[in-house]
Amino acid sequence: MKRSLFKDNLEYLISVFLSIVAALIIGALIMAANGRSPGVGYMALLNGAFGSKYNLANTFAKTVPLILTGLATAISFESGIFNIGGEGQLYLGAFAAAYVGFTFQSLPKGVGIILAILFAAAIGGLYAFIPAVLKVKYKIDEVITTIMLNSVAVLLTDYLVNYPFATAGQGKMGATEMIADKFQFTRLVRLSTLNTSIFFMLGISIVMYYIMKKTSWGYDFKMTGQNERFAKYGGVKTEKQMIVAMVISGALCGIAGAFEVFGIHYRFLQNISPGYAFDGMLVAMIVKNSPLGILIMSIFFGGLKTGSISMENATSIPSELVLVIQSIIILFLAGETGFKKKIKNMMLKKKKSEKAVKDSAKSAF
Repeated sequence: MKRSLFKDNLEYLISVFLSIVAALIIGALIMAANGRSPGVGYMALLNGAFGSKYNLANTFAKTVPLILTGLATAISFESGIFNIGGEGQLYLGAFAAAYVGFTFQSLPKGVGIILAILFAAAIGGLYAFIPAVLKVKYKIDEVITTIMLNSVAVLLTDYLVNYPFATAGQGKMGATEMIADKFQFTRLVRLSTLNTSIFFMLGISIVMYYIMKKTSWGYDFKMTGQNERFAKYGGVKTEKQMIVAMVISGALCGIAGAFEVFGIHYRFLQNISPGYAFDGMLVAMIVKNSPLGILIMSIFFGGLKTGSISMENATSIPSELVLVIQSIIILFLAGETGFKKKIKNMMLKKKKSEKAVKDSAKSAF
């Protein structure tokens, strides 16, 4: 059993690697078709992502929200309930953290930061609780409700940040007041966006890995996702597991929003996320919800995002090319099962053909 599992994991890792290589090759062909040098383009991308201490720091800064939203996706998907509403939960969590930051400025630094993170997690988790209950109690499709609730959350925060909580400074709209200076996370590399939130993220990642891989809770989550009926017969309270998984998922997205406020912008902005929750979901799906895989793939995606800007500046190749590369990776992995089946059938036919030739040769003698 373990050997079969190892073989399956190895085959999938090879599939991921080949999908990335294929995507990069197609990206190179696109560059060449537009009169650009693929070698120069990819070297600029690589240098922009990892070529200096500053670039490396910015790449790691990009991984923080990707890892948190990836883990959020993983725990919900593993439990058989699909949280597509991470973006809305992130927005609400970010606003909740900003509210603490600019309202309770007299609090001690440590107390204020912890309160903001907990408040963001609570708001994100509560917002995820709504579609979870609708799914479990009333069998309403959570994919539809979470997608719809994304728009509700984003539009609600748009209103809040432009009217009742809009900054009064210089007539600016689309942003709250700045949080207290003492609450702002320390930048780790000069001029970069990397900050101490990465240490919080690593701690959360370790806890999530332990829960998902080393505890009975993690086993129950997995059993619920793989076969809900079997899990029920085994004594697992599947409805409770789904709700808990969804709340944890929402809380992680809320925390990701809090880190954007306290570590990057120091206030809530109307467009605070460029789609981190959707990117995190793609990361989790690529690595089949593996916590360790999410960590590694997030670095790859973070490198693409950071390096694409340098690539565009150096070669005039649009940074949107990385979106094409990401899409191709997803496309190949989505068809992985079909590709493997087709290859196996081709190999089987080849073996049968070779056997038929050998049998024909033997009968001739």
